[in-house]
This record gives sequence, structure tokens and C-alpha cells, in this order.
Amino acid sequence: MTELLPSTQRTLLARVARAQRDGRVPSLVAGVVRDGALAWHAGRGALPDGAEPDDVQYRIGSISKTVCAVTVLRLRDEGLLDLDDPLDRHLPGTPLGDRTLGQLLSHLAGAGSESPGQWWERTPGGTLEELGLGDADRVLPAARRFHYSNLGFGLLGEVVARLRGRAWTDVARDEVLLPLGMTRTSTRPQRPAAAGRAVHPWADLVLAEPEHDAGVMAAAGQLWCTAADLARLGALLLGDTGGVLSPATVESQVWHTL
Repeated sequence: MTELLPSTQRTLLARVARAQRDGRVPSLVAGVVRDGALAWHAGRGALPDGAEPDDVQYRIGSISKTVCAVTVLRLRDEGLLDLDDPLDRHLPGTPLGDRTLGQLLSHLAGAGSESPGQWWERTPGGTLEELGLGDADRVLPAARRFHYSNLGFGLLGEVVARLRGRAWTDVARDEVLLPLGMTRTSTRPQRPAAAGRAVHPWADLVLAEPEHDAGVMAAAGQLWCTAADLARLGALLLGDTGGVLSPATVESQVWHTL
């Protein structure tokens, strides 16, 4: 692995400092992946005492969807599903049953942006049945236009769970994270981890972010991860699959649209 030039490192450190200042974030960690590994990293702000920046967990939010997509594509590679399958074939009884798995993966299913009820990122989650999905969660015809959907990935995680016979979080851990060596990625924070903080947009006020099990919506954004582990996930996307996916799947046009 080629190290970054000292001048490049100084430039990156300055950019990290500006990003924290301009974004008004309590802390952040940045890294550069080169030759499939983390070649440089730095942290800024209120990091846990004594922790190396590349080993501090942050909630990675919607990057969790990438891991969900990998679990779905593993099932596709095994012949257990096809991306053209309607959702009803694997998860009957939802108002989006006629939309395909591929449309859900690419945010083209016309599913609502969020699940019904209280905001899933702010309240403990439950089962699919407890979401109480209805016609209002189908907001567009299929393939009409891109419409980002957390709900869609919650449904995809449930498809994986039912086909595997266990929770999506367990499938992600055993079939993706651990085989890739992402041992510092988890569904709940593990020390050292950055405390979740919400910064008020107009006042000098910082509030604690809630942390809980998102239930069926976990696949949409619950994972916590470090910079070092994110570098490994990035290496997978660049072709170092570690046997988790076939190289042909990573190179396929389908994969690049996810």
C-alpha cells in the first residue's frame, strides 16, 4: 500500500478541520482507502478518550443499505430469488406486493420514504405486522421515478430474514460482516463509540440522539461501524469480495445501480 504524500496529508487534515467547523458536528472521522486498505485516517472533535480514530464506531445510517443489498444479492446468486420477483412472492400481504425486489433495491418501487407511525429512527422498532402498512405507503406507480425509501429496505431486510429463517441482523453479521473481517461493525454501539448528538440548526444547542433497536427497519440504517471497517466494505465494492459475493455480481450493471 502506497502512503500518502505529507503534503496530501496536511491538505486532508485541513479539510477535516473545515468539515467539522462548517458542518457544526461534535466529532468526525475521515479516511482514505488505497490499494484496498485504509491508507490514512484522522479524527476531529469529541472522540472517546484514548481511542484511535479508525476504531471509533459511528452509526453509519443508510450505508447499512449497502450491507442489506449484499445480503439480497447473495440470495440471488444462490438462486433463492430473482431481482425481477414481485415482493409478494417472498413477503406476501404488503401494499407493495406487485413491486419487484430490484425496484426496491434501486428506490424505484414507489414505496413511501418512511414507515408509518412515529419516526423509526427516533423510536424503538417492532415487527412488520406492527408497522401497520396500508395503501398510503404506496406513493407512486412502479418505476415512475426515483423515490428514496427507507421503508423499501426494511421490506428487503424482512425478505432476507424469512428466506434465511433468522433475523436480518444475524444474517448480515454471519454472512457479510464477519467474513469480511468487519468485527467492529454491529447493530448497537460498542465502545469506543461516538455519542450520538443532534445539533440544533439555529442555536448553540446539542441534544442526545436516541439509540435503540429499529426492529424490522434495521436494514435501512441501524449499523454502527468504524473507519477501518468501512474501508473493508469499500474494498468489496472495488472488487475485493472476500468470497462474500461473486466478482461477476459486483461488476454487473445491476450492482452499480444499487
